[in-house]
Amino acid sequence: MTHDKELTIGGVSVHRWLAHERTRLARVLVARMLADVAHYRDLPAGEVAHDIVTLVEENLLALSQALRERRVPAEPGGRVAETAIRGAEQGMPPGALIEAYHLAFAETWRTLTSRAEPGDLADVLACTELILAYTRRVTEVVTSTYFDERSRLSAEERDERHRLLSALLNGEHVDGLAPAYTVLSLSAGEGGAVATRRKLHRIERELEAFAPGTLFDRPAGAALLPWSGPWERLELLVVRLAEAGRGPVTAAAAQATPAEVPEQMRQTREVLDVVGWFGRGPGLYRLTDVLLEYQLTRPTAASRELAALLDPLDAHPELLRTLEAHLRHGRSRRATAEALHLHPNTVDYRLRRVAALTGLDPAGDAHVQRVGAALAARMSR
Repeated sequence: MTHDKELTIGGVSVHRWLAHERTRLARVLVARMLADVAHYRDLPAGEVAHDIVTLVEENLLALSQALRERRVPAEPGGRVAETAIRGAEQGMPPGALIEAYHLAFAETWRTLTSRAEPGDLADVLACTELILAYTRRVTEVVTSTYFDERSRLSAEERDERHRLLSALLNGEHVDGLAPAYTVLSLSAGEGGAVATRRKLHRIERELEAFAPGTLFDRPAGAALLPWSGPWERLELLVVRLAEAGRGPVTAAAAQATPAEVPEQMRQTREVLDVVGWFGRGPGLYRLTDVLLEYQLTRPTAASRELAALLDPLDAHPELLRTLEAHLRHGRSRRATAEALHLHPNTVDYRLRRVAALTGLDPAGDAHVQRVGAALAARMSR
């Protein structure tokens, strides 16, 4: 619905004045944006000088039309949706876009009402309501369009990253691969489904901040970082991952060319398993950190025979747990007792039972290497 009476302030038609002064006012508004909206200071000078001033002019002309008709259109002019899409594509924060629009419309309102006289109250109120309603409509369009576009772009990016990850893990050559990758296998502990999903999301954000373009398989805890650098930086990354995940993180890492990724991913997973089997604790590991343990857990004819040495303990899981804890704690009966919440005498009794059943005395020096090797061999069965 249109109104016959034009809105006037200070004896001047509001919509006519705005349409006439839009070019000059647009330059003033862009200068304010550059001063008050941090993101705009980083834009190229040519873009500021032409594109943004032109867009602001178009928005002022659209606002002038709304003031003339005294109604807010369902679709505001000024290429609002197009600007939101462009901002999403360029990674501009949505808050910066909305702040710029709010600043422009607020400054326009101040300029329009600065000439108000006592008899202009009704038109000032009408003008204020229209500009506020127009600002709300623009905000709605910017917000919905921006996040729709970001969702579309995120889906495309996820698809592309999944394509690259699948190709690398399958040893396929495709375009878009980095020259080298850091292969990372992660274990961030257990938890409920929702808590685990949130934890992995925080870890993924930390990985992306460390090496943009990281390919991360959340369920598998497998990451391929397009990065190569000092081991110390990776160790610090794992510390940050633990902070982000709010719990201990254990990781195994290796460097690989794209062709080496499948083998190195398999190996880092095995290293991670070995670290867990031997109770090495959280932190970052590579194969050289667990060479002996890794070799002992490889399936061979000898490893099968070694593992069989402890088969008599299969019917006595409490003895097997005590034996594992005994070796893990440096054969200290007190430390073993504390870890298992037992009396030291109970530990001694159980170790004597192990010796009686297997013929291997874990408390003495003669059999300790064979007992350790047998335990390691059992872990890989």
